[in-house]
Amino acid sequence: FIFLYLSAKMATPTPMPNDYDVAEIEAASNQITRKQILQRDINWTKLNAAGILGREELRLINLYDENGVSTDQKVHEFRSNPQAFASLFITLIGGSSGVASLERSQYGLALIEEILEEEPDCFQYFLNVNDPFTPFLRIMQTQNDLFSASKAAQTVCLLLFRSKQMPQNVLEEVLQWCNEKLRSQHTAVMALDGLQNLLRHNDVRVKFFEDDGLNRLGGLLKTTTSDTQLTYKTLYCLWLLSYNDKIASQFHSTNVIQYIVDSIRNNPKEKIIRVGSAVLANITNKGDGNMNNQHMIEAKISRVLDNINQRKWADDDLLNDLEFLTTTITENISEMSSWESYKAEISSGILEHSPVHKSDRFWKENIKKFEEDKYKVLGMLIHILKDSQNSQNLEIACHDIGQFIRYHPMGRQIINQMEGKYIIMGLMEHPDPAVQKQALLCTQKLLVVSWEHLGSK
Repeated sequence: FIFLYLSAKMATPTPMPNDYDVAEIEAASNQITRKQILQRDINWTKLNAAGILGREELRLINLYDENGVSTDQKVHEFRSNPQAFASLFITLIGGSSGVASLERSQYGLALIEEILEEEPDCFQYFLNVNDPFTPFLRIMQTQNDLFSASKAAQTVCLLLFRSKQMPQNVLEEVLQWCNEKLRSQHTAVMALDGLQNLLRHNDVRVKFFEDDGLNRLGGLLKTTTSDTQLTYKTLYCLWLLSYNDKIASQFHSTNVIQYIVDSIRNNPKEKIIRVGSAVLANITNKGDGNMNNQHMIEAKISRVLDNINQRKWADDDLLNDLEFLTTTITENISEMSSWESYKAEISSGILEHSPVHKSDRFWKENIKKFEEDKYKVLGMLIHILKDSQNSQNLEIACHDIGQFIRYHPMGRQIINQMEGKYIIMGLMEHPDPAVQKQALLCTQKLLVVSWEHLGSK
């Protein structure tokens, strides 16, 4: 795609790979391809007769679009008269008149995309055309032509990125369009293609973030686990955002860190792991009190890193990011108290049979800490019982609530007030015997005052 050639121009500690395959992406989105469009036979003479193309424009397009002309020959022709060809291509997509058939718009957009890929610096000739943005903005509003809307958005974002002075009214319209398209997985790819250019501008990062862009990308990432290409593009945009320190320090204020960790946990593709790790490396040690790190720990990043580090990687940048993340997170975990570790585990919603759950000392020393933030941790345990489908989570949560009842003087009353009693009793009928057992023991502790004789160990 167009934005790739720009990557070398942006100073980045962690350069990203050229993972895009145009044919793969177009096939995945089930849309017509540029190659198919450029194979069409357009009657240019008819357009000349209708007054749409002048005599000189007809001569130029016949030279450029003659059957059998190679891409190299097209580039040669374009170089011979770049401004005239740029103006001609803008005319093909409607130009200042705003009138162009679907067939002609698609063809013109395909020619523009092709020459911008083959001759990256030719953007300047398109910017020299009078009002170069309007034709693309108009085509972006197309509802039933994904190809045209997508290519128009890509191109206008590229031209905005390359503009010496970015027209703010155009930028506002494009960002509004991108935000709207991000609401649906079916249209998000168009917005992401454009944002991958625009978010290289720090001012645009700020505008996008202030319009809840971080949450939009996070929500999209949450729902794209089965779509590798869409996940990659979303992570790429998050990676660009992470180069603004103020934005990077706010990642913990959303659920996006959890979704990034989930993405690299659930998708084994190297490009997903590479860009996801790059985002996390950029935001590590940022946020009040290094809260980004805390959220990574709560998202079980250490287990993900353990699995990833068992694979062999040839990419030095990925290896550096993994080493940095592993070292930092390991140090953070070692510095955490047992209560902080426990709270992080409960916050993650992924419970494990770790020694802390069965440690009498832990429960005696930390039982009063459950009262913090209006019994927030206890509330999370009850939430797990209500919503989790994982038997191990349910088993451990029942056990821990039983331990709370055992060690807290008002344990039974508090669980009843938090409406946990009937949820626990309902789990006595769970199909997993281990869940049944812990639910039964916890229920017994809820119903009797003197419970020490029950299976509390």
